[in-house]
Amino acid sequence: MKNIGFILITVLLVACGKERESTKPSHEELVEAVYSSVVIEPVDAYKVNSSITGYIDEVYFNEGDFVKKGDLLFLISNKPIELNEQNAELNYELLKDSYDGAANLIEEMKLDQKSSKMKMLNDSVNYQRFKMLYDKNACSKFELDNASMAYELSKNNYLSVSKRIVRKEKELRNQINQSKNNLNASSLKTKDYYIRSNIDGKLFQTFKEKGEFVSMQEPIAIVGNAQEYKLKMLIDEVDISKVSIGQKVLVTLEAYKSKVFEAKITKIAPKMDAQTQTFEIEAAFVNKPSKLYMGLTGEGNIVINEKKKALVIPREYLQAGNKVETENGFVKVKTGLSNWSFIEIVSGLDENTVILKPE
Repeated sequence: MKNIGFILITVLLVACGKERESTKPSHEELVEAVYSSVVIEPVDAYKVNSSITGYIDEVYFNEGDFVKKGDLLFLISNKPIELNEQNAELNYELLKDSYDGAANLIEEMKLDQKSSKMKMLNDSVNYQRFKMLYDKNACSKFELDNASMAYELSKNNYLSVSKRIVRKEKELRNQINQSKNNLNASSLKTKDYYIRSNIDGKLFQTFKEKGEFVSMQEPIAIVGNAQEYKLKMLIDEVDISKVSIGQKVLVTLEAYKSKVFEAKITKIAPKMDAQTQTFEIEAAFVNKPSKLYMGLTGEGNIVINEKKKALVIPREYLQAGNKVETENGFVKVKTGLSNWSFIEIVSGLDENTVILKPE
């Protein structure tokens, strides 16, 4: 019995010695925010793609170099295409020369037309002369028929040459137009082998080196604005309704851990990514770091609501049913804004109330 009494006294002493953690509501600046990870990207950044397959013959810039719009970045091996373009150009020049150049086929045919016309006129005069002689019985019917036949033949020959000239002119014009189209098509194909920058900016990354094979639509490099950067964030679908254009974002970056930078939402994706169940959001710095690099990471808190002087308690003190335990028992409270650490008490407590932490 003595041992049991000793144990009971000891338990009572320990229980009396253990005090519950407690605190009082306090007035604090409270910011309710939606959290997201942050990645820094250049404005207008795009992946440089190839529309054809082949091997890289030349790389004209290194990572980190500044480039101008139209600068040649890569050359894809294009010897067969160059030969096709040269052949198309030769064919075009040959046809043009045949139409209105030194080797003008039309002029040559017009000379034939002129000769056939002279012969036709001469045969016409000769036929009329034999006709007059025949009427005077000065020549035979045979001689008249020969003169008539010669005139008909020369007239038909003249008409035939004239029609051939018209057909040949039309044919050559069509061939020239087709050849020009072929040349333009070959030139366009050749341009595909010259990969140029679409913007003024910086070459941030290259994925291929000289001699490597490039597949169609395969990224070769990344080019972007060298001066302006944006923040990319992924927001869960449960939070997207709270986010709107222009909202403030408080940003911390791994490269600047001791600083907080302000940004504003500039773009919200209209469609959710089905795989990640998130919406992509972009923001622009209001005050940006002195140096930024593509790929920097950090955290962003999109400010939904904020109060300069809110009555708050630690979140862990709020119990089920919006109740808080005080020295006098449980009290039901009305809550307002909240973040990861604190929750606003709108009514039910004051700053002098001692509240107890749940056991």
